[in-house]
Amino acid sequence: MAGAATLPRLFADWVAEYGAEPALSRRVDGVFTAFTYKELDRRASVLALALARALNVSRGDLVALISDNRPEWLVCSLAIHFLGAVDVPRASDTPPDILAAILRHSEPAVVIVEDPAQLRQVREALPGLRAAVVIDAPQRRVDSSGTGGATSAGDGACPTFTLAELMALGEATWPESAGEIARRRAAVSPEDLATIIYTSGTTGAPKGVALTHANYEHNLCELPKLLGIEREPVLTLLQPWHALERQMQLMYLSKGCCVHYSHVMTLRGDLTAVRPVVMATVPELWVKLYKGVFLRIDGLKPARRRLVRWLVARSLASARARRVLAGREPAVRPRGPIRRAVAYAWALVEAAALAPFHALADRLVFREVRAGLGGRLRFPCVGGGPLPDAVDEFFDAAGMPLLEGYGMTETIVVIAMRDPLRRVLRTTGQVIRGVEHRLAGEDGSPCRPGDVGRLHVRGPNVMREYYRDPERTAEVLSADGWLDTCDLALVHADGSLRVLGRLDDTLVLTNGENVNAPYLENELCASEWIDRAVVVGAGRPYVAAFVAPSRTHLEGLARSLGLDAGEPATLIADERIVKHYRSLVSAISGDARRFAPYERVHRVRLWLGEFRIGRELSQTLKLRRQEFLRVYSCEIDELYTR
Repeated sequence: MAGAATLPRLFADWVAEYGAEPALSRRVDGVFTAFTYKELDRRASVLALALARALNVSRGDLVALISDNRPEWLVCSLAIHFLGAVDVPRASDTPPDILAAILRHSEPAVVIVEDPAQLRQVREALPGLRAAVVIDAPQRRVDSSGTGGATSAGDGACPTFTLAELMALGEATWPESAGEIARRRAAVSPEDLATIIYTSGTTGAPKGVALTHANYEHNLCELPKLLGIEREPVLTLLQPWHALERQMQLMYLSKGCCVHYSHVMTLRGDLTAVRPVVMATVPELWVKLYKGVFLRIDGLKPARRRLVRWLVARSLASARARRVLAGREPAVRPRGPIRRAVAYAWALVEAAALAPFHALADRLVFREVRAGLGGRLRFPCVGGGPLPDAVDEFFDAAGMPLLEGYGMTETIVVIAMRDPLRRVLRTTGQVIRGVEHRLAGEDGSPCRPGDVGRLHVRGPNVMREYYRDPERTAEVLSADGWLDTCDLALVHADGSLRVLGRLDDTLVLTNGENVNAPYLENELCASEWIDRAVVVGAGRPYVAAFVAPSRTHLEGLARSLGLDAGEPATLIADERIVKHYRSLVSAISGDARRFAPYERVHRVRLWLGEFRIGRELSQTLKLRRQEFLRVYSCEIDELYTR
């Protein structure tokens, strides 16, 4: 029944439908090896029994789950849910100060860690911890009493178990105790907390987003309808503490898909081995693939390189004409019948004229791109940040259209997503069914299509609260359920949503104009010449940028100028190289199709500094803008004084 489901009940339905089919798969001795939905249910139930009997985990208890993406993560998470307990997930590489802050704030009764090396930090942060569990640790002997495997440091430290020990304890008592777990699963309520996911902390201390079982149900109902998948091979790459990846994995299971676990180091081989149909990704992956294509093109002989680049440019124009014909080219405001007819007629001519060049580009470039992604990836879902327009257009032309979506942890991710059958580029698609949205101007009045406003949403997927933080909850969540996303957005003529960025990321120049910093940065970073860019200008007369050059291209440029490529610090001070990058950045930011005149970058500082997680970057690799401005305030002042 809609609105009455819990994750344990939903999972029971999935097992009943797909029980004997493969559920999770990972590489064992180099070969993907799977186990079934029934086995996943059995493992999670057995672990739940051990958590209840040996660690006294009960309904409402918090259990921290500090682990990377792997089958054991999902087994542990399901076991926690089967007891009505609440998981608090985080990756194993979480910076120590951030992890300590999360643990102290949430105060979990039990902590499950991936690596024994994490135990000391966990115990220091939680002196009253009831018990700890280690996933990757050698199995010790376990006796039938249920306590023989636990160890303690002898100095008041909590008992510590290995995951294998707990599984053995659960198996030892499972036959006569299975009914206990069934009763606990049935007792879980839709309004019970399921998880507390701490945000990445781009704008301050991480906030604990408290999500109920009922919050999960809406997305798990709507996403499969949008994608139309069932029993497909899928690849999982992102960390599951990210709300996007977690929700996608549950969605995969809801439709009988086999989830194959991958890693960035093995992704290329895993793509060809699994040949996935669906994969959730972040924009950075596609930016790297895009740059990699042009890096290979640049390695060709000069005449062939110029030809291939020319063909790719023609194919992009051809793809745009085809989008106009299909009604998929974004239009901020409705066009009159005459303008629509003229645009359609011109697109018809352009598509016909460029079709042979597009076909040749497909044969020389795009076919290889698709093959490298497995050859049957139909639903590459992209979230977690804005997708650069140049990258979006390239993969559309390559026959690999990206399904960009928009959401946030506070809404258990998906608010809007592109329809696979009608993909409007440079948008995040339409708001999914069952979720309300509104845009408010600076004075609070409703926005018309095409006007930029502050986005508010309301629906069954909106969080209950920020855990133990009523003040911050009240700042974004109204009494009648409207969530202030703190994002600026506009709605196109066809109803598609375009999210422009965080309100905190908007640079207000001294002339009063607003600059969308993330959008400008993403377009700069789409250039194969640039690895990363940060634009500045708040309270200044114009926009400037810190630009980290691509080392490969920087060294190539140096050699062409007769410079020593082995001294990057010397290279970025050379006026000829600075001039090259200044011209490049000016050309990108001066594109009148994408940027207003006041958004053009006037000054550039080439920069070799590292972006570090926990300092300039959040754990989801997003820029912590205020921290960057604080750390490099002197360098920013120099950009405006020299």
